[in-house]
Amino acid sequence: MTALAYDTFWLGWRSLRRFLRVPSNAIGVIFYPIIQLFLFSQLFADIVQLPGFAGTHSYLTYLTPGQVVFTLFIATAWAASGLLLDMHTGFLEKLRVAPVRRGAILAGELAPLAFEAAAMGGVVLLVAWLLGAQIETGVTGAVAIIALGGLFGFAWAGISFAAALLTKSDQAAGTISMLFFPLAFTSTAFVPAQMMPGWMRVLNDLNPVTYVIEGMRSLMVGWEAGPVGAALLATAALALVTHVPAPWAFRRLTA
Repeated sequence: MTALAYDTFWLGWRSLRRFLRVPSNAIGVIFYPIIQLFLFSQLFADIVQLPGFAGTHSYLTYLTPGQVVFTLFIATAWAASGLLLDMHTGFLEKLRVAPVRRGAILAGELAPLAFEAAAMGGVVLLVAWLLGAQIETGVTGAVAIIALGGLFGFAWAGISFAAALLTKSDQAAGTISMLFFPLAFTSTAFVPAQMMPGWMRVLNDLNPVTYVIEGMRSLMVGWEAGPVGAALLATAALALVTHVPAPWAFRRLTA
């Protein structure tokens, strides 16, 4: 194990323990998606009878991937708060003068996010299954959905880190993370693209959230390589855009 990987592991373990010490963190993340999953699936259960929902017999099943993605977003919206807390308390300064690789400080905060997001997304997926959502691909498909969710959560977290490190403000990180909501509501999280107005279809085609949701949806009903591959490409592109500014902002903060 390299020195960078060693330092990242232990700093990541510290970050994960900090999260687990406060159970309300996870409860607060999954509460909104579960409520939305239950209420929307009941209120709009008959919407699947419209022509745009051809091939789908359960709105709960259709709705589930979008709510899993909502969970991932909420889980990482304030992901940089721990690093800002270290900065404000002086612990970050201690890490800077300690024999710790500088890159491991940021990586140690980022690495656990994929596992935390995946775990909480998995809880929402389990609740959806208990409510009656069908996962035709079984346990293997569910694990694949959770893994894809972890990758997306990691990719999205870069937005929070870049905003927080540039402004040194939790509020700024949370505010810029609100960009997810227009992305979510112009995706296929709630209705298929065929039921959207023309201008929204254009946005939907450019929306990385749509590709992730459709990838998860395909993993629920079968093993279609196309949507899953598109989801992975969209996640990789999002990670490239969001994680390039974060290391630069971190170097600027600790210079």
